[in-house]
Amino acid sequence: MGSFFPSRDVTKRDEAADRAGSDLASTRSGHTLVELAVAIAIVGILAGMGWTAIQPEVDRFRMLKAARLLHSDLQSLRALAISSNRETRIVFLVADDALDPDDVQVGEWLLQAGDRSTGSVEWDTLPIDEGAADNSQGERSLSDDGADEAPHISLARWPTLVGPGTDNADAIVFSPRGWVTNPATDFADGYVALRIVNKRALADGRTEEATLRLSRGGLARLELGDSSTLPTTTVGVAEATAP
Repeated sequence: MGSFFPSRDVTKRDEAADRAGSDLASTRSGHTLVELAVAIAIVGILAGMGWTAIQPEVDRFRMLKAARLLHSDLQSLRALAISSNRETRIVFLVADDALDPDDVQVGEWLLQAGDRSTGSVEWDTLPIDEGAADNSQGERSLSDDGADEAPHISLARWPTLVGPGTDNADAIVFSPRGWVTNPATDFADGYVALRIVNKRALADGRTEEATLRLSRGGLARLELGDSSTLPTTTVGVAEATAP
């Protein structure tokens, strides 16, 4: 009569099979972890290569965004002067004179409305609130920690702006007719040229900037230029003839 208990040989074979299965699982787990580590390393390398490739496009986007902000501000001030029948102006405060690629970006300006249609004595930083402390719509800053911070993008030094009348130095003033009332001496070659510069491109030995040209008629033209890759193009409205 046979025994109901497994033989000692069978038990040993089962134990050996269990150990072999455990070793195989451990080996598979180890291979999986190594493969995962390799995959992560490859992804990291590819991500680094990808960021290097797209970094110039990111900088260019930031430059265009800052230039279009300035363009929009000028056009908004012109429209506000016409609609409110009072002078408006943009006052430039801080420029990046050195354009050193190793320094942080710089660029600040104010948007203001005067108290008269001509010869304003007091200026209110937007919004128009008749002297209240709210300047939320009229302060622009590309500088580090500024509201419009644009890493590596700076406002270059603007040309000499005498401005109309008194206390309008470094300002461009719009009349209720929409014209720029600055003296003719402020318009070299018939326009005021304002430049937004990509400083990281300078570090790479390239010149990449957006130039905004403002006519006496109050209309702006935005030109984009890159010494190595971008053709010069025009964005915005055409020039107007001053009265």
